[in-house]
Amino acid sequence: MKLWQKDKTSLAEVERFTVGNDREFDLMLAPFDVLGSIAHVIMLETVGLLTTTEKDDLVRELRSIYSSIQSSSFSINPEAEDVHSQVEYLLTQK
Repeated sequence: MKLWQKDKTSLAEVERFTVGNDREFDLMLAPFDVLGSIAHVIMLETVGLLTTTEKDDLVRELRSIYSSIQSSSFSINPEAEDVHSQVEYLLTQK
């Protein structure tokens, strides 16, 4: 389910019209999204909201996702709202 989706079923035609080529653009932005997430995780550890172990685990997994993007094996699940939601999903699975 997408973050913005509520109790109503989304019509495929509406989503096609409103989303358009967003998935293609999201794949182009994917490496930058992951690099930004790595920077964010490092900041969270710096200000004491993550332990060093948590930061190291997250950075390791984000680098793995980054590698999958670089090797073109990364994809965005149709159920994910966008690239950031897909990255978050992959992280929570780990």
